[in-house]
This record gives sequence, C-alpha cells and structure tokens, in this order.
Amino acid sequence: MSTLNDLTTLALSRAISAKEASAAREQITPGSYDVDLTVRVKGVIEVSEDTDRPPTTSIPVKEVLALFLARSGCTREHSIALLRECLTEALKDGVTGKGAIEASADIDREFKAAVAEITSSLPRNPVKGAVKAHVTTDLVSGGSFNAPVSA
Repeated sequence: MSTLNDLTTLALSRAISAKEASAAREQITPGSYDVDLTVRVKGVIEVSEDTDRPPTTSIPVKEVLALFLARSGCTREHSIALLRECLTEALKDGVTGKGAIEASADIDREFKAAVAEITSSLPRNPVKGAVKAHVTTDLVSGGSFNAPVSA
C-alpha cells in the first residue's frame, strides 16, 4: 500500500530521467531484489495550465487510409500504388515525427499549407499541462544491493 500523495509521486517520477533508468536497468541482472532505501527529493515542480492541440498524434492512420482508399472510386488502384510508393519512400528515408513534412523536398509550400489547414481544422484534443521538474535526489539511507534474493 502506497502512502505517496499525487505531488510526491509526480516529483519522484521526474527525479530520474527515463534515460538514466534505462541505463541502470542494463546493469541489473534478472532476479528478485529486496529494496529498502530512503531518498530525499528536493526542488520545485512547475505544472502548467491544461491546454489543447490538434489530434495529429492520435489520428487512426490505418483507418484513415482504408477510408481514403474505399472512397477513391475509379482511381482506387492508382491511389493504392501511389500510397505504397509514398509509404515506402517515407520509411526508407527514415523521416518521421514532427519534421517529416517539413523535411521533404518533394512537398512544396502549397501542399504543406494544405496539410496544416486540414490538421488545424480537426477537433482539438485536451492535454494536461506540461510538468517541469527542477529537483535533486540524495540517497539518505540504504541502497546496498549485493545479490538477488532469488533468480
């Protein structure tokens, strides 16, 4: 049973980066470990106001592609071939994420503007405010782990 409140949980989750946790995991062998330690987390947690954004990260891409092809009518076969070509090119070039459209030299400003207009007109999704943590951690006691309890 946890005695942590929400702010304490948030502070702990931000005290160590995912990169640090991943690097530490690489050094730990499989097994079950007894853990008894006291850690001091001290600093400031800044929580921004909630906001909203276009739903570009949650668009169901496969469903959109299927709907597009289903509604392509007599151009369906050409649309499939063109879509396959574009998907292959994008995956081959490794261009992904926010900069994918901006990085493509084949897409002129008119098409980029059309994509921006379409995505900005979609219903916006509410998102929780950003969290910035300016904290330090100190091991107060414990933290001596020699061998797993069981393998």
